Amino acid sequence: MSFPAIALKQMEDGRGIKRLSFEAFQNIGAALDQMNDPTDEQAALIKLTMEERRLRAPLSWEQQKLLNLYIAKQKLEEVMYLLGE
Repeated sequence: MSFPAIALKQMEDGRGIKRLSFEAFQNIGAALDQMNDPTDEQAALIKLTMEERRLRAPLSWEQQKLLNLYIAKQKLEEVMYLLGE
């Protein structure tokens, strides 16, 4: 048996890397629901931030937190997409 077939068989048998349980998948979805969507004003500030337009400190720190939260939400959405295939 070739190593690709062995690797796929191992995954099928639950050895090594494996799919999340349905409960774990639901937990990611619940986290996304809890994060909600940005308001129109937050979306506008996120867009400005992505264009490298910064507010003055200390507001710039909060601006970066908002952008980081938005990016984290996008990545969780990508995770849901990838794991849902």
